[in-house]
Formats: sequence, structure tokens, C-alpha cells
Amino acid sequence: MGACGLGALFAGGCASTAVTAVGPSRELVLAYDDARATSPVAFPSDSYESVVRFQLPDGEHRPLRLRFAVEAAGSVEINIYGSTLLETPGDPIRTLRCELSKEDVSDGRDGRWVVEDLVDLQPIKGVVWVGVHKIGGAPSIWASGVVSGQAFVRNNDPTNPMGLLPTKHTPMIRLELAP
Repeated sequence: MGACGLGALFAGGCASTAVTAVGPSRELVLAYDDARATSPVAFPSDSYESVVRFQLPDGEHRPLRLRFAVEAAGSVEINIYGSTLLETPGDPIRTLRCELSKEDVSDGRDGRWVVEDLVDLQPIKGVVWVGVHKIGGAPSIWASGVVSGQAFVRNNDPTNPMGLLPTKHTPMIRLELAP
């Protein structure tokens, strides 16, 4: 009885156990830039928005993170939008407000990214849009010289609205998903 009781104690009495990986995890990293910062995206007004269109692979995907490269400090608002039937930014799925400090600033070559956690979002599919605009200071984000066809600017000023206009540079914004 002593050996069985001791065996039961060892089998069920451990306070911690080693965690082993079940298998490789997979992530999709969506980006349209070439990871070479060439110019900043500045925001001349609070209503000016830089927008990137992301076409997700087929099926639903769980958002994980959003990364962007900061060129100058300030306050920004980032909106992740659904898409309308006309493939324009629809209603916001999530709004993030970021205070970007000098510690967040990258020289465009140092690999520094600001990372926003999105794990609490519901799965998404189809097309989503990521828009960035300033809410304070003089922030800017890095862009590459790639003409992706997925980068746009617009003015959300209700007195002087401007629809989506394609740009000749692509903001360095990455959307990370779990398939």
C-alpha cells in the first residue's frame, strides 16, 4: 500500500509540469511594402487618413497583431474597417489610439515596429482596411516606394470630403493573422 500511495502522490501531486508544443503554429503576415523605408506618410490635418486595403486569403482568419513603423512621434488613431459592397472602407471593426513616443521612432532600417494586439477580435474574412490618421502632435509613419495598388489617402472632413485616392508609396503596416 505504501508504494501505491506514494505512486499516486507523485502522479497527481506535481505543482508544475513542463509544457510541450503541440506542433508548429502558423501565422499569415500580410504586407504590401518591400520593408525598405523611403519616405514618411505625414498627416496635414486631423481628417487626412492613410488607408491600406488588405485582401485576406479564403476563409476566416483570427487577427493577432497590427505592426507599423513610426517615423515621428505624436498621437494617431488607427481604424480597422470592414469593407462595403463597393470595396471601400466600411464601419470600423476596431479603433486603436496610440501615443507614439520618441522610443517608438524608427530610422526605417532598425527593425523597430509598434505592435498592437488584436487577439480579442472576432475572426475576419474577405477585405479589411487599415486607416491611420493623426489626433495630436505631428506623427508620421514610414512608407516604402512600392506602388502596391492597395494604398490610398482620403479626407474625412465632412465639409470637404475626398474619396479614396491611390498613392505611389505604401505605408509600412503589417496585419498578422492566424489561419
